[in-house]
This record gives sequence, structure tokens and C-alpha cells, in this order.
Amino acid sequence: MNPRDGLLDTRVKDIIQSKSTLADDGNVLTTSPTATVFECIGRMVDRDVGSIVVMEGDAIAGLFTERNYMQSIALEGRSSDETEVQEVMTEDVATVRPDKPLEECLRLMTRLRCRHLPVVDEGGDLIGIVSIGDGVKQIIQTAQRETSRLRQYVTGTYAE
Repeated sequence: MNPRDGLLDTRVKDIIQSKSTLADDGNVLTTSPTATVFECIGRMVDRDVGSIVVMEGDAIAGLFTERNYMQSIALEGRSSDETEVQEVMTEDVATVRPDKPLEECLRLMTRLRCRHLPVVDEGGDLIGIVSIGDGVKQIIQTAQRETSRLRQYVTGTYAE
């Protein structure tokens, strides 16, 4: 991504690319529908992420998030080591393509009241995930770059 690009120029593929170069394992955290909630939250904690994509073979079956845990396990008094993730996951999962502008993803997450969007390629295969945190990070970086450029312009040190 060009350092002069702003939030409006950022695409999901830019976020996925930066995440895969920053992480030891750029792969999306996935699980089977029959895994226990306890196993899933353990893996989520290990990777310091707020969601895990539930896969049925090569297809996305659902998404399990911290919110699912609070609403369906903690508040309902279920046992996380006895409950399968398929019983409490979000089944109707919105996905996005890599060429989608990040700004549109943030609007979609706001409208759907979700924090994670799996990213799929043309064939529907899972290739990444974008989170509200990724969007906030990009907004901050964009604001910092623009502030720096404006300071340089005002002080006469701006290089085109």
C-alpha cells in the first residue's frame, strides 16, 4: 500500500496482507463444529483473537466469538467443556471479498453489529478475516500519516 493512501484507499487485501506478514501464522483460526467451546476459547486465548471460524469441510459453517460465549454459555449457565461450538455459534455469517474497501467493511460491521468478517476468494474459500480492531488500527495509522504530512506542509518541509 502506498504510504500516501488513506482509509478510503485501503482494501481488505491490504489488511490481510499486513496481518500475514506480522503474524507468525497468518492463517485464520478455524475449528470443526463438534469442537467444544472450551477447546475453542483456549485456542482463541492462545492466539489472542476474539473469534474462530467454524468450518464444515471447506465451507464456513459459522463463527464463534467472545460475544457468543457471553450470551450462550456464561449467561445461560452452560458448560463450556460439554457444549459443542455448533450449538452456540453464529450461523448466518457475512463475508467479504479481498477487493472490498475497508470503509465499507466498517460500515457493514456497524450495521450488522459484529466485529469480525471472514474474507473469501472468488471460489468462496476462506483466505482471511478482518476485524473492527484492524479497521481502528488503519484509521489511526492514516490519521498519523496525514498529521505528519500537514505538519511538514505547514513548516515548509513537505516533500512531494
